Amino acid sequence: LHYPLRRQRQMCIRDRSNQIKQLENELSTKLFHRVGRGVRLSESGEIVLSTAKKILNEVTHLQQTVNELESGSRGSLNVGVLQSINTLYCRQLVTAFDKLHPNINLNLLELANKDIEAGLIQGNLDVGIGFILNKNYNPGLNFELLFKEDWKLITSQKNAEFSSGILNSSSHPLKMVLFPHGFETRAIVENYISSNQIKTNNITELNKISLILDLVENGNSFSILPELFAKIHTNGQIRMHDLVPKLPQRNIGLFFPTQRYTKRSVSNFCSLVREIMS
Repeated sequence: LHYPLRRQRQMCIRDRSNQIKQLENELSTKLFHRVGRGVRLSESGEIVLSTAKKILNEVTHLQQTVNELESGSRGSLNVGVLQSINTLYCRQLVTAFDKLHPNINLNLLELANKDIEAGLIQGNLDVGIGFILNKNYNPGLNFELLFKEDWKLITSQKNAEFSSGILNSSSHPLKMVLFPHGFETRAIVENYISSNQIKTNNITELNKISLILDLVENGNSFSILPELFAKIHTNGQIRMHDLVPKLPQRNIGLFFPTQRYTKRSVSNFCSLVREIMS
C-alpha cells in the first residue's frame, strides 16, 4: 500500500521539476536558488510568482464575470422599440426591469420598424419590439406575436361628424396629419387613401405621435393611425372610428436574431415584456 503512494508522490515531484525546468528554459533564467538542503525563490522567481498570482486572480474574476453574464445578472442589453410602445409601455418596463436586474446596462432606443430589423441583423440590438403587416420580415429574424391591433380614423370629438364623409370620399373641411415619408405607417396610410379616394385637403407632417394627436384634438385635422397610438392621448377629446373598408391588422411582437446566441438578460427582458403587455 505504501509503495504505490510513494511511487506516485515521486512521479508528481518529477513532473513539477520538469515543468519548472521548462519554464526556466523559456524565460532564460533561474527561478530557484539552493540554500543548504532547501531552495528559495530567486529574484526572477519572485516576479514570476507575483505575476502568476495576478493572472490567477484575473482568471477567477473572468470566471465570475462570465457566470454573471450567463445568469443574466450583469452585462448590457440593447433594445429597439416602436414609438407607440416606447410611449405607452417603456416607463413601466424599464422601472420593473431595473428593479429586478439593477446591474444590467439597459439601452432602450426608439426606432422606426425598419431600423429595428436592421439593428438586429447588424448586431447593434439584442431584441426588438416591432410589427409585421402582410409582409415577410427579414429571414434572419424570428418573430413572436404579442398582440394585434386595428387601424382607426382619428378625429376630435367636435369633428367626429365628418368621419363618415371622409370614409365615403366626400368633401370635408379637415386637414390630414401624417408621419413623414420614411415611416412605414405613412406608406400604409397613403396606399389606403389612394385606394379609397379619401380627400386630404393638404397634409401636415409630424414625427411624434403626441404632436399628431394634439393637433387632431385641438385643431381641425384628422389622421389614420393604429389603434394603440390613440390610446396615448388621455384627455378624452379623441374619437376613434372604424375604417370601412378595414386595413389589415398590425401584428405587434418581439423580434430576435435567428443565428445569434440568446443571452439570459434577453430572456429575462422578454419575459417581463410578455407579462406587462399581455
